[in-house]
Amino acid sequence: MIRAVLCTAALVPTLLGACGGEDPPTSEGTGEGAPSPQEAPRVITEADSGGEFRLAVGDETSLRLTSEYTWSEPTVRGDEVTLTRVDYIQDPGYSEWIVTAAAPGEAVVASTGEPACAGQEGCADEPLDFQVTISVE
Repeated sequence: MIRAVLCTAALVPTLLGACGGEDPPTSEGTGEGAPSPQEAPRVITEADSGGEFRLAVGDETSLRLTSEYTWSEPTVRGDEVTLTRVDYIQDPGYSEWIVTAAAPGEAVVASTGEPACAGQEGCADEPLDFQVTISVE
């Protein structure tokens, strides 16, 4: 009986914290620097622009940019990742590249997309800039 009371008492603060209690302490303002990049998703898209992702040397992820834009060939600033274009026999509705982590460090992948519907009524004529940072560990 005492064990059940002690276990319940130990869980209450945890449950309250998950239900709107105080937030756990963060490293903000402690001089520890910016948060580390998140693990790279299986597929990076233009919606991820501005993101910072992490890959281990030898790991891969896909970069897919929608056919709603005509994209410039992506550039890589740095030697830490390589891009390999994926060619399809039938258009899948996007352009794709395999991003391979080659060496430790940080690389920036960038491209600019022009609207595929440019000049048509109701089409946004503004280009879309895409850029992600890949940290290789």
